[in-house]
Amino acid sequence: MELTQTPSQPAHGADPSPKDFPLDDCDISQVSNETLTALFDTTPALHSFGGTRIVRVSQTLILKGGTSTRPCEANILKLVSEAGEREGSQTIPVPTVHRVFNIETADGFYGCKCLILMDFVDGISLEQCWGDMSHPERVDVVSQVASIINTLRSIPLSQQQQQPGPVGCQCCVARGYWFTDIGAGPLGSKERIESWFNRRLEISQKFHQAPETVPLFHFDKVVLTHLDIAPRNLILGPDGKVWLIDWGDAGIYPDGFEVASLKARRFEAPEYTDMLLEMLSKMLPMHEELYQQLRWITFALTTGQWLGRERLDFGKL
Repeated sequence: MELTQTPSQPAHGADPSPKDFPLDDCDISQVSNETLTALFDTTPALHSFGGTRIVRVSQTLILKGGTSTRPCEANILKLVSEAGEREGSQTIPVPTVHRVFNIETADGFYGCKCLILMDFVDGISLEQCWGDMSHPERVDVVSQVASIINTLRSIPLSQQQQQPGPVGCQCCVARGYWFTDIGAGPLGSKERIESWFNRRLEISQKFHQAPETVPLFHFDKVVLTHLDIAPRNLILGPDGKVWLIDWGDAGIYPDGFEVASLKARRFEAPEYTDMLLEMLSKMLPMHEELYQQLRWITFALTTGQWLGRERLDFGKL
């Protein structure tokens, strides 16, 4: 994720002064990819976990890379930013992407990997400050999050863009809560994503983990989806604006996957999730039937994810 820091939450026990950042006062357009790569490899990490490493290279910029960082993350951030620039459109506060480079497609666990130069988002995560917030403050923050979710799913997609999976990255697999540890696909069409989920339903039913009465998956509409709108990925800025970060699992997925992910992970932040779901119920369809379908295939996404692997996923997994 695009880690933030505040005086109360310094990285590595010290709040860095401007001289600690190697590219302060530099024209970033004049900095070579080679220099950025060297800084990524040698600068102390702000965050390093699960195949993702983040370093802060200036007061306003970070580098994000590692085996879990892919061009599709930058692609969806650009798509969301461009949508917000259209006349009359609502803006979703997200980090601006400045450069994507060192793209590697060989031996990428999730399809490919890269380095992304993007904005540093100043503030504090909702995970850190939720306990200190008053009820009115919580309502304000959660209402912003609900608006972000509603705006995200409402961004128009061209016919060409309506391909399920990561955005603009044909070799990248789908990741996130409703996919296995190794991802899914590449998917590329509604028919393929339906087949992928129906195969998981078949496995769950075969091992008596789902009743035979569970209907097959059929997806009518795909929308932009983040898939991990958790308090740790929501940054409250000094002006009270909420920013959404860590778009690594985001993509174009069936309408309802966002809400289903919130419901499934309610245990992580019950108060926040309950408030958010209540607000969302007044703004958009809650897709309860889809959520129940997804719950029934949990076995095939976890313990049973390797069963029948040689026949799964169109020869890709």
